Amino acid sequence: FAGVETVAALNDFVREALPFYPALGEDMLRVMLVHSGPAILPELGESLGRYTEKVLEGRGVEIQLNTRVKSVTDSRVFLADGAAIPSRTLVWTAGTVPSPIIASLPCAKERGRLRVNEFLRLPDWPNVWAVGDCAFVPDIRNPGKSHPPTAQHAIREGKVVAQNIAATLLGRPLRSFSFTTIGLLASIGRRMGVARVLGFNFSGFFAWWMWRTVYLSKLPGLDKKVRVAFDWTLDLLFPKDVCAVHDLDQRRDFHWPDRARNTSGNNGDHEAAARRLIPTRGEMAI
Repeated sequence: FAGVETVAALNDFVREALPFYPALGEDMLRVMLVHSGPAILPELGESLGRYTEKVLEGRGVEIQLNTRVKSVTDSRVFLADGAAIPSRTLVWTAGTVPSPIIASLPCAKERGRLRVNEFLRLPDWPNVWAVGDCAFVPDIRNPGKSHPPTAQHAIREGKVVAQNIAATLLGRPLRSFSFTTIGLLASIGRRMGVARVLGFNFSGFFAWWMWRTVYLSKLPGLDKKVRVAFDWTLDLLFPKDVCAVHDLDQRRDFHWPDRARNTSGNNGDHEAAARRLIPTRGEMAI
């Protein structure tokens, strides 16, 4: 979900900031999402994926499907289908991968992950256990399939492994791992979301509210929950706080000649960098 959530948040932020910059206009901004599959958010199902595409496109995001990024330069992103996208800002999001040390282990693997049995133990190494991103955990309810490497699965896998290690030391029967995903939620922009909970689909403001509520409940400590809840409540009532960063006049560093020289040099560097980095059109590829 990282790419979709990132492009939605950035798109909303930069478009809401445009009124603070009179020299910029909507026609100077281009935000694009590149996805290798036929639909975005495939984990949530086709209907929610299509709904997300509709929402993002309605907010000005261009979506490129069934292609990948082949190469990148300072000013362009080249796709596998031969298209070249002018871009000065590139945000790359990718899925999880096992630790590199896994490849060096002399154990059976599946898709780069350690293959374990239903007890989360390596069949050929009875005293070795694996969970999370580095483990290929079979789904005993659906033979031939595996559990996804998500946090809600990994947390429960850890508990089962702890119980099974204790059971092994005490000579008791082992417990097999089985878990059905409770739900998946994603934010697709300001006050919009999609969710699939217990097999039911939700979208719009209610899904976004569910997404925030779940993440708020997962924060450790009451103080953090209160701080974040207060900040999110203000976000409902007021627009985002946009701050402009200006290059100060070099004469303002008045008392210390050495510092004045440093500031002057730094300002010059920033000014030159700004000329290099700010194009006549603002393009962003994710």
